[in-house]
Amino acid sequence: MSRTRKGGKFKQGPFAKTFKIGVAMKSPFNVVVAGENTSPEAAAKAAEDNAKASLDDKAIVDTIDDKRQEKFGRAEVDAYFQRKKLAEDQEAAKKAADDAAAAAAADEDKEPTEEEKAEAAATTGGDLDPDKTKGGAEQTYTDDFDPEGTKKDVRKEKRENKKEIRDAKKDAKKDARQNKKDAKKDAKDAFKDAKQAIKDAGLKGSEKRAAKKDARQDKRAAKKDARKDKTSAKKDARTTARANKKDNRQQAKATKRTVKANKKATKLTAKGKTDKANKKLQKAADKNTKKTTKQTAKATKKANKVTAKATKKANKVAAKATKKAAKQDKKAKRKAKRKGKK
Repeated sequence: MSRTRKGGKFKQGPFAKTFKIGVAMKSPFNVVVAGENTSPEAAAKAAEDNAKASLDDKAIVDTIDDKRQEKFGRAEVDAYFQRKKLAEDQEAAKKAADDAAAAAAADEDKEPTEEEKAEAAATTGGDLDPDKTKGGAEQTYTDDFDPEGTKKDVRKEKRENKKEIRDAKKDAKKDARQNKKDAKKDAKDAFKDAKQAIKDAGLKGSEKRAAKKDARQDKRAAKKDARKDKTSAKKDARTTARANKKDNRQQAKATKRTVKANKKATKLTAKGKTDKANKKLQKAADKNTKKTTKQTAKATKKANKVTAKATKKANKVAAKATKKAAKQDKKAKRKAKRKGKK
């Protein structure tokens, strides 16, 4: 039932009181009347209406109360929790990346123990060095041989390693060719600069001819060095590829031996022959260790021999160049002395 029908006129509330005072004072009703007392409920409702009017109607769909009984728009609340979740996800991703980087750095700095090296030699024939082969050459393939896998997995890994070795060899040769081109271009530019310097200095006669001769000799020497460097780099690429291929073959054989022993040991264990199974595993491990040790010693000896030979050759070339330079200097002094006497 309507509140105006309960006994006549509605005489409650601030509006009725305002109406009475306004009629008595003959004042407009949109003006605050002196002595008017607005109820707390009406004041709170008016403040809420004003707050709603000041907000964007498109952004505010509904209002909800939080634990503090403060009223926010649903869109604002959803946006707040989305921002909070995004910040937490970003912080977690950053922490995970930092932890991964720290773990990777720790793994790089950490040297393998003797037990780990021995285990690798006994299972896959490897030396646990991701950068060097057994002979100390640069390792251009990724050692991912798995002794717990199958022979098919070993063959697959061997093929992938061969492809990596081949690609590394091609890249090394390509770099050697590019370095030669760059060196020849630099020599040509240096020769042009030397000629321009002679021209700017205003040299004449024999001095000009001697300066040009020196520039030509420097150009020829630079081009010759570029050819030698290219040949040497290509030779090193071939040597490195051979060492990696050999390492790859040896590790594939050792891993297959371990896989075969594991398979036999599993069958023997199933039959209850544990001692025999352990003997099979130990025999394969001993054989791998022996072969790996022998291969490492042989490869290291060969690498040292090649290094000693290269060092000897380089020293010989350097001594020859020094001797030639001294001879040319002596010849130039004699020539200058004869010219001074004339």
